Amino acid sequence: MMISNAEASTPQRFSISCLTGQRDAAELELDIKKDNSILILPSPSRYSVKRPKTKEVVANEFVGIVDQTGIFYCHASQGTSPTRNLVTVTLINNYGKGLFVPAHLTVTTNRGDTVHLAMQVLSSQRRDVTWKYNGNYFYMTHWGDVSNSTTVLTLEDVSNVNEGIYSAGFVGDNCASKKWGADCDKDCPECLNGGVCHDSDGDCICPPGFMGMRCETACREGMFGRNCQEWCRSELDCVGLRFCLADPYGCSCASGWSGNHCNRSCHRDMYGADCRLSCRCKNGGVCNRFSGCQCPTGWRGQNCEKSDRAPQILDMASSLEWNLNSSPKILCSATGNPLPSHTSIELRKLDSSASRTTMDSNKSTAQFDIPRLSIEHAGLWECRVSTNGGQDSRKFNLTPPCPSTPPKLLEKRSKQLVVMPVDSYRGDGPIDSTKLLYKPMETGDSWSSIIVYSREPITLMNLKPSTRYHVRVQLTRPGEGGEGTLGPEAIMETDCPEPTVRPEIDFSSLEGRNATVRWLLPGNAGGAVGAASGFLVQLFRPSPSGEKLREETTLLNVLSTKFYNLQYHQDYTVVVRLLNCGSLGPASKPYHFRINSQGPSSPRNVLALPLSVSAVQVKWQPPEDPNGGIVKYIIEYQPVGQGSLHPWVDTDDGNKTAKDVTALNGSTLYQFRVRAFSKVPGEWSKFVHARTQGDGFQDFTPTTQGVGGRPGSEGYQLVMAVVGSVTVTCVTILLALLALFCIRKTLLNRRRSFPYQSGSGEETILQFNSGTLTLTRRPKPAAEPLTYPILEWDDIKFEEVIGEGNFGQVIKAMIKKDGVKMSAAIKMLKEFASENDHRDFAGELEVLCKLGQHPNIINLIGACENRGYLYIAIEYAPYGNLLDFLRKSRVLETDPAFAKEHGTASTLTSQQLLQFAVDVATGMHYLSDKQV
Repeated sequence: MMISNAEASTPQRFSISCLTGQRDAAELELDIKKDNSILILPSPSRYSVKRPKTKEVVANEFVGIVDQTGIFYCHASQGTSPTRNLVTVTLINNYGKGLFVPAHLTVTTNRGDTVHLAMQVLSSQRRDVTWKYNGNYFYMTHWGDVSNSTTVLTLEDVSNVNEGIYSAGFVGDNCASKKWGADCDKDCPECLNGGVCHDSDGDCICPPGFMGMRCETACREGMFGRNCQEWCRSELDCVGLRFCLADPYGCSCASGWSGNHCNRSCHRDMYGADCRLSCRCKNGGVCNRFSGCQCPTGWRGQNCEKSDRAPQILDMASSLEWNLNSSPKILCSATGNPLPSHTSIELRKLDSSASRTTMDSNKSTAQFDIPRLSIEHAGLWECRVSTNGGQDSRKFNLTPPCPSTPPKLLEKRSKQLVVMPVDSYRGDGPIDSTKLLYKPMETGDSWSSIIVYSREPITLMNLKPSTRYHVRVQLTRPGEGGEGTLGPEAIMETDCPEPTVRPEIDFSSLEGRNATVRWLLPGNAGGAVGAASGFLVQLFRPSPSGEKLREETTLLNVLSTKFYNLQYHQDYTVVVRLLNCGSLGPASKPYHFRINSQGPSSPRNVLALPLSVSAVQVKWQPPEDPNGGIVKYIIEYQPVGQGSLHPWVDTDDGNKTAKDVTALNGSTLYQFRVRAFSKVPGEWSKFVHARTQGDGFQDFTPTTQGVGGRPGSEGYQLVMAVVGSVTVTCVTILLALLALFCIRKTLLNRRRSFPYQSGSGEETILQFNSGTLTLTRRPKPAAEPLTYPILEWDDIKFEEVIGEGNFGQVIKAMIKKDGVKMSAAIKMLKEFASENDHRDFAGELEVLCKLGQHPNIINLIGACENRGYLYIAIEYAPYGNLLDFLRKSRVLETDPAFAKEHGTASTLTSQQLLQFAVDVATGMHYLSDKQV
C-alpha cells in the first residue's frame, strides 16, 4: 500500500510511503516512481527515494510544489523474469490550490457499469472544461453543462479500455460484479467493511483499518496493514494520511476519516475508509467510526445479525510428507454452524475441488486426490472453508528434500577429495540416503556417483591430480519416489602430484632446550625431487599419544631446521617429508631424541659490583626454570685474559641471590658467571665483568649514584691514562675505516667502469672446468687457468639464510672439507640474476683466489658448481661485522655502573680495542699489498 501525508503544508514535509506485508519482503524490490508521461514537466522532478525498513520505501525531500504533484507508482518486483512485477499501486497527488477538486480520487467499478466522474469547479469563470484520458484529449464539457459548480464525465458500459488516469483516477475492474478468475467464472467471497474482490486471485483487498480473509476484523485505532502490524506516526492517529492499495481498490483515507485532506471525522452512523459505510447495527450493537458495529456477547456479523458459529478446520497437520511422483490423498475436516457443505471446502494450490465429502454430526471431511505429485507442487498449500458463519483456513508446506548449500571440501590430496555432503537442507525429512555426484570439468566424462546411508564425510578416491571437479548432492527420503532435486554445485580441485622420494634424517644437535635436525635425500633420488617445492618437518610426542607439536617448512635447498624452547626430560619424534603444493610425500623414518636437563636454567640479570681492592659483590635473580629445588649457587671467576684455573665459591643455600667474592687482586678486571645447582649443576650464565679498586679508590662506592669526593692524584692519572688510550684507539679505528673506505671507493670506481678488465682493458671471460677458473682475454685466445679448492655438493648441508640482497643471498651451512666438519657462509646468486651478475660473481671468486690466506681477512674455503650455479664458501663470522660488535659492547646497553667507574663507554679494555685496530690495519695492509 501507499501512504501520503495529504495535509503537509510544504513540499519539504510532504512524503509518500509504500509498505508491503509480504513475509519475504527482504527478497522483494520496492521502488516509488513518478509518471512523467501523463503530467509532462520541463525538467525531472526532484525528490529522493530511500528504504529505511525491509518492508517500507519512502519518497521525500521534495523541492517544489511541482515535484510533489502528479501520479506516483509503487512497484513490488522479484527476480528477473518477465513476470517479475508482483503488484503496482497508484497514488495521485493533486495541486492543493488547483481550480478543480475531484469528488473521489479513485473510482472503482465493474465491467459493464455506467460511471460518473465528478469534478468540483472552484473557479467562477465561465469556460469549457477539457477532460483528458492518460494525458490525451478525451472530452469537452460545455460551461453551460456545469451544474452546481460540478462538471461530470459519464462513461457507459465500461471495460478494460476505459481503465486509466482521468482528472481523478479511474480504475476499472476486469470482471463483472462479484466474479473473478481468468474467465471471470468464479464467485467472489463476500468482502466486508468496504473490501474489494481482486479479479485475479479472488482475495479480498481490505481497506486501511481492516484485516482478515473477508475484511471482517477491524484493527485498533491508528493501526493498518495485512495483519494490522503497522501504525500511523502521529500519536496512533491516521488523520491526514491517504492510503493507496493494489488495483482494483485504489486510494482512500484511513478508516474513520474523509475529506480532501483526510482530516474530517465520520458523521454519526458512518464508518470505514472515506466514511463511505453506514452502520445498521442490530441486537444492541453500537456504531464505531473506525470499526463499524460493536456487537454484544452472543452476536456477530457486520450488523450484529448472526448468532451462528464460524467454521473451524480440525485434524490437519501443518506439514505433510509426500514423495515425488506419488498420488497422495489429502483430508481436510472442519466444523461450524451450519456444517460446511461439499462445495464449501477447497484446496488452494491446485484450485482443486473435493472428490468427496463426508458429513458427520459435528464435522465435515473433504478428500482431495492428487493424481501425480511433481516438483512444481512444492510450496505452500491451503485448505479453505467458507460458510455463512464465516471462513477459516489452514496452511501447510510441501517441499521435497534438497540441499540448501553446496558440498563443503574438508581435505584434498592428489587423488582424493574428502567432502562433507550436507550441512543443511530444505524440505521434509527424514533423509534415508545421500548420493554424491562428481565429474571432471575439462573433459566430457559423465557423472560418477557414490551413495551413503549416513551424513558422515565422503572420500572420493582414484581421482586425477591437479584436476577440477563438479560436485553435487541428491537427498532421498524413504519410500518410492523419495529422490529430491539436485542441490547447488561446488567446484573442487585435487592437489598437486605427491612426491615419491623419502628423505633420510642424518643427525641432530642439542643446545640446551633447542634442537637442530638435519636430513638429506637418497643418492639415487635423481629427477624425482624436481616435483617438490620444499620440505615439511613435523615434531611429535612419542607414542602412544603421538600429538603433533610443531610444523616447519623449508626451501628445497635448506636441509635443516631448528626447534626452540623445548621441554626438559621429554622425548620427541621428528619426521621429514617432501612437499609439493599441498601434497605430501612419504615420511622419513621417525627420528627420536630426548632433551635431558643438566640442572636448572641459567640465572637471570647477573650483576658484578666492586666493593673494595680485593672484593666484588655478585648479584643475580633465580632462573626461570629451577628444574627441581635449588640447593646452592656456584660463582666462577677469573682475571680476564689470563689462562689461570677457574676458582669458584658456593652460596650457603639456594635462597641467597648475592655473594661477596673476596681475596681478589687490586686494579684487576675479572669475569664472573653463575649457575644454580639442584641434584646436578645447571646452565652457566653469561660472563659479566668488574674491576677491583686500586689503592687510590678506597673511598669509591660502586652504586648507580654520583661518585663523592675528589680522587687522589694517582687515581686521577690512571683515569687520564684510560681516557688517553681510548682516544688513541678511537682515532686509530677511524683512520683504519677511512683507509678502508678510500680503497673500497677506488675498487668500486674501477668496477663501475667495466667489470673485471685486464691490464690492457680487454674483457675477461670466466669459464668453469672441474675446479679451474679459466680467464680468457679478448681478443687474445690464450687462457689463464686459475685453480680454486673444490667442494663436493653432497658435503654441503644448508641451515639458514643469514643475509640477502637484490640478486644474491648468503646461507649458513655445515660443510665437510678434508674430512673435517666446519661452519661456513655460502654465497649464491638468485635464479633471476642477469648475465652481468654471474660475471661479477665469478670475478669475486677470482679475487678471493688471488688473495690467498691471511688471519685478518675472511678467507676462501672453496667453491662448488651444481646444475650451472656457482656456490662460494667463505669463513663464517659468528659475531658478525666489527661495527655491530663494537656497538653491542657499549656499556650503556649493559652495565652503566662499569662506565661510571672506569670512565669509558665500552665493556672492552683499551688493550682489546687497540688489538682490533692493529688487526684491521694488518688486514688492510695485506689487501693493499695484493692491490685489491
